[in-house]
Amino acid sequence: MTALCSLSSLARACFALWALAIIIVNIYSAVLATVNRRYHFTAFAVLVFAPVYFFWQVIFDISLREKNGYISAASEAVGGMAWVWWIVIFALLTAASVVLLVFDVRRDKTYITPSAIKNYLDKVPCGICCFEDSGKVLFANVCMNDLCVSILGSPLLNGKLIADATRHGILTIQDKVWRFAEREIVLGGETLHELIASDVTSEYAKTLALEKDKEELSALSEKLHAYNLSIDDTVRRQEILQAKVNIHDEMNKLMLSTMSVENDAEELDRIFSLWEQNALLLCMEAENPADEKVASQVEKLADALKVELTWKNDVPESFEDGQRTMFFSAAQEAIVNAVKHASAKHVTVSFDETASEIVAKIENDGKVPPAGIRFTGGLLNLKRMFEAQGASVSVVVGSTFTLVLTFKKSANNQPIG
Repeated sequence: MTALCSLSSLARACFALWALAIIIVNIYSAVLATVNRRYHFTAFAVLVFAPVYFFWQVIFDISLREKNGYISAASEAVGGMAWVWWIVIFALLTAASVVLLVFDVRRDKTYITPSAIKNYLDKVPCGICCFEDSGKVLFANVCMNDLCVSILGSPLLNGKLIADATRHGILTIQDKVWRFAEREIVLGGETLHELIASDVTSEYAKTLALEKDKEELSALSEKLHAYNLSIDDTVRRQEILQAKVNIHDEMNKLMLSTMSVENDAEELDRIFSLWEQNALLLCMEAENPADEKVASQVEKLADALKVELTWKNDVPESFEDGQRTMFFSAAQEAIVNAVKHASAKHVTVSFDETASEIVAKIENDGKVPPAGIRFTGGLLNLKRMFEAQGASVSVVVGSTFTLVLTFKKSANNQPIG
C-alpha cells in the first residue's frame, strides 16, 4: 500500500490543509473553554491538538527532504505509514475536534457562563462599570464605554476618572439624561466600586412637567385664595347693605311710633334713644366715610384698648380711595395686635411721601418679638390684600416694632413739574 511520503506534493498538501483545519478548530475550542473556565476541556483540546500538529510537521519535513535531502527518523517512520492509516487517524481526530467544538459552543449558549454574562450586560440599556480603589477597571460593558467616550473623550481605562466626572449624578449626553450612581461592594473580601448609569430621559421629562404643573397649581391656589378674600369682602358688603336696610326699616317704624305718641314723656324718651342708636349705626356702617370719621373710629378703638395714639402728620391727600381704606384697616389691625401680642401702651403713626410712593409707619412700644416675624391671621390676609392691590407690607424690628405700609402712586397721583 502506498506510503504518504510516496504521494504527490498535491496529495500531501491536502493532508496538510486538513491538519491545519483541525489545528484551528482545537485552538478555538481551547480558547473558548479557557474563557468559560472549563479547564478540563482545554486540556482535552490540547491533547487533540498535539498529535495533529505533529502530523502536520511530518508533512512539512517530507516536503523539505526533497530540497535538502535530510529528514528526521521520526518523520521518516511516520511518513512511511500507508496513506489510508493517515485518513483513519485524521478522521478520528476530526471527529473528536468537532464533538469538542459543538459541546463547547452549545454549553456556551445554554449555560450561564462568564461569556454569557458579558454578552448579556453588553445588551442592557444601562452602563455598568466595576473598578478597584486604584481605578483599575475589572468590568465595563459597551454602554459605559460609549458614555465614557462622550464624557471624557477617551475609552474607559480608569474607573476613578469616570466616577469623578459623574459625581453630581445627572448628566445630559447626546439628547439623553443619564443618572449615575456609585456604591461600594465587597467581593471575595475586597472592596470594589460599582458605577451604574441609567437612562432617565422620560422620568426627567415627567419630573419637569410635574414641577411646571405644581407651579401652575400654586398660582391657581393664590388666585383662588384672592378670590375667596374678594368673596368675603362681597359678603361683608352685602351684610352691611342688609344692615342698612334693617336700620332704615327700623327708622320708618320709629317715625310712625313718634307720630303716634303724644303726651307720654317716658315713651318719647325711649323712642328718641332708639333714634340716636340707629343714627349712630347708620354712620358707622357707611361704606365711604370721611377721613375724619374713620380716623375717629381708629382713635376710639385705641381709647377702648387704653392705648395712646399719636399722629405725627396728617393722612396724605394723595391717597386713593382704595389706599385709604387699606391704610385704616391696617391701622386698626396693628393697634389690636400691638395690645394683644406686645402689651403696647403707645402707638405712633407717621407718613413719608415721595414722588413714586407713600410709606406709612405704625410703631408701637410693646415687647419686641425675639424670633422672626410670621404673618398669620389678620396680618396675613392684610398682606395678601395689599399685594393684590400692588402695595406691600413689611416690618422693621429694632428697639421697637414698626409695621411699614408702602403704597405705589398711580400716574394720576404723580406730581406735575
